[in-house]
Amino acid sequence: MQIYQLNRVTDKNYEKFLRLVGLSPIPAQPSHVDIAFENVTAEKIVDAGTQVITEVVGEKIVFETEEEFTLIPVTLKSIISTHGSQVINNTEANEKDDIYFAPFGEEAPQGATLELGFDKPLPEKDICITFILSENDLPSPGSHGEEQPRVSPSANVVWEYLSGGIWNQLNIKEDARGVKKDNTLALTRSGRIVFEEPASMDKRDGLYWIRCRLEGGRYEIPPRIYRILLNTVSAVQIETINYEDLGTGRGVPEHKVKLKKPPVIQGSQQIQVQKEGSEWEDWKEVDDFELSGPADHHYLFDLERAEITFGNGLNGRTPEQSESIRASYKTTLGSKGNVPKLQRWTINKIGFEGIIGENLEQATGGEAAESIEHAKGRAKKDFRTPYRAITSADYELLAVSTPGLRVARAKALPGYNPDYPCIAIPGAITVVVVPYVREETVTPIPGDGFIQTVFRHLDRHRLVTTDLYVIGPEYVKVSVKCKIHLVKKRSPVEAIRSVKEALDDFLNPLKGGPDGKGWPFGRPVFPSEIYQLIDGVEGVDYATGVSLSAEGQYRIEDGIIKISQIVLVFSGEHEVEVV
Repeated sequence: MQIYQLNRVTDKNYEKFLRLVGLSPIPAQPSHVDIAFENVTAEKIVDAGTQVITEVVGEKIVFETEEEFTLIPVTLKSIISTHGSQVINNTEANEKDDIYFAPFGEEAPQGATLELGFDKPLPEKDICITFILSENDLPSPGSHGEEQPRVSPSANVVWEYLSGGIWNQLNIKEDARGVKKDNTLALTRSGRIVFEEPASMDKRDGLYWIRCRLEGGRYEIPPRIYRILLNTVSAVQIETINYEDLGTGRGVPEHKVKLKKPPVIQGSQQIQVQKEGSEWEDWKEVDDFELSGPADHHYLFDLERAEITFGNGLNGRTPEQSESIRASYKTTLGSKGNVPKLQRWTINKIGFEGIIGENLEQATGGEAAESIEHAKGRAKKDFRTPYRAITSADYELLAVSTPGLRVARAKALPGYNPDYPCIAIPGAITVVVVPYVREETVTPIPGDGFIQTVFRHLDRHRLVTTDLYVIGPEYVKVSVKCKIHLVKKRSPVEAIRSVKEALDDFLNPLKGGPDGKGWPFGRPVFPSEIYQLIDGVEGVDYATGVSLSAEGQYRIEDGIIKISQIVLVFSGEHEVEVV
């Protein structure tokens, strides 16, 4: 019987164990959505916490705005991209579904501009413009535990407005903490930018203009914009319940009452008790009553059951029969709040009739309360996640997991100092990082902001005595010259194309190499493996006369191209002759 009793570990036990290691089950989480409103005929202020309502399958779902916002009667009429000698009108692309455009072109050279033309001058209010980027072809950004992203963009953009015949700088609004409100991080992710109101604006071609200019730096992934929007409000799927009547006390120990609309947002509840003829008094939530005295206004709150438990009169006071109880709290529908895109929205406030909104993207982030089993699995995963960089593998994993960045590859080199590459220095470690890029980019180069972000993340987790460096890779261009003999009835043109494609795929920094996971850092290129690769191409009988040439920092020994440990190879121009 003792063994039987000891082996009975209940969910309450697991909840306590998880709380002790700081991994309590995650409560229900609300979803978030951006809603673009139309038919705005006059300036209207939408207060933070204003309800916006949509209907899904006959059921009304309530969201609340996250911050104060001003709707303005201004329309975006023209979008012009200029890069190099090219001038592209992207106005129609911005109005069509499932079409993106590159604001600075696919190469994004310095000096490229994105000009936005409006039918009216921007009012003397904080101006908010929302940018939705097309990122369906990209992997999710890195993440590491509960760490929040602290990304420094490598590109430096400047916003300007046309006034007095010249372009003047348009200041980005700062919040109370002095943080500038550019959630897009120089157009590297979807978000909004809030500007301070501009001075008088000039009219050009019948419109009033602002522009974004790529002043310096570079993009690892040049942005592609799906939509630019005005009058877009960020809302969260919560509903605020004010002063819900919970009846009166009973004067009995451990009196319990339940809130009427669970699940409840953690920490949002406010419990008040009123003696007859007196004012309402706030009561405080505690984890337990161990330190509570007879007169303390304390209560326990069971988030899962939305249940309030008062004290027993010795540990925590209990409300008397003559005392009224009320509660204010925020409730959410969890995953049910992830409403589909293109929903119709209305603002639940007098004076906003006729203003209709639409969400261009599905609401995301809504989650039901986490089960104990899922929390246990998350705890096991967390214990296996390295938070201290000790081995080379730790540094590589942490670099790839940098929050907010898309790091394709990382290589840790212990004892390597980039300033003294020929000397092994104890305590030094260099991490070479390769950013993720789209397929048309051959040699991925991280910018200064990218390297700074990875360094900042690794610096939090390194050992104190480690001398840490983060750099980008160097590249060597490898070209192949060869002759091929074909099997009978094979097309020479098709065979040459297939051989060049095989060489391009093999000599690729991100998906090449013997294992197809990217060319290994510092690995030589052997003529023998090129022979083997070409022989395996369909339609090729065998290859002869294979020779390798290269451009960059390398050396050749016996026809083998050798590179240093921070170098990757990429495919050059190949000469294939059919015999």
